[in-house]
Amino acid sequence: MRTKPYTEIGIKRVPCFRCGHPSFHQWQVCSLNNEYKGLCADCDIELNRLVLNFMGVPAKEIACLMDEYEHFARGL
Repeated sequence: MRTKPYTEIGIKRVPCFRCGHPSFHQWQVCSLNNEYKGLCADCDIELNRLVLNFMGVPAKEIACLMDEYEHFARGL
């Protein structure tokens, strides 16, 4: 069980919790005892999109936010 954040180097050694690809980002999941889980860029982007939708952010705003976030998440 990982209770401390991964380092920048350490996260790259962890497979994505969802798909198994190399991780680039991490999420602390409250329902999993606050464990840190690694996510690849694609899964991180989709999780952010899902959360924004769940929080009731309007679709047009989600599209704008996600366009900006995808550049960050992919390191562009």
